[in-house]
Amino acid sequence: MVSKWWTYDPSIIAYSPDELGVYELGDEAKTTVYYGSGKIRTRLLEHLNQNEFPMARYYRFELFGTEEECKVRVQQLLDDYKKRYDILPMYNELNRYV
Repeated sequence: MVSKWWTYDPSIIAYSPDELGVYELGDEAKTTVYYGSGKIRTRLLEHLNQNEFPMARYYRFELFGTEEECKVRVQQLLDDYKKRYDILPMYNELNRYV
């Protein structure tokens, strides 16, 4: 990921760009719990409002110009994570079965 870790809080997310990108959510230890994509600010606030990822405490992101670039990058991150840990990040794994 390109950006530094930011606190996963609405007052901080409000300053994030609302441009297409890929984001990573981390727990208290900044261990990845989810990779996602879309308009950064919009998606992060949606996740918070729906309390989708209760273990998330931090986020970071990369900006991209197209949805296709985002999809490719998320898949790359998921593949790398799976290769390293033999499982997907917690919430990506859970969402596979929903």
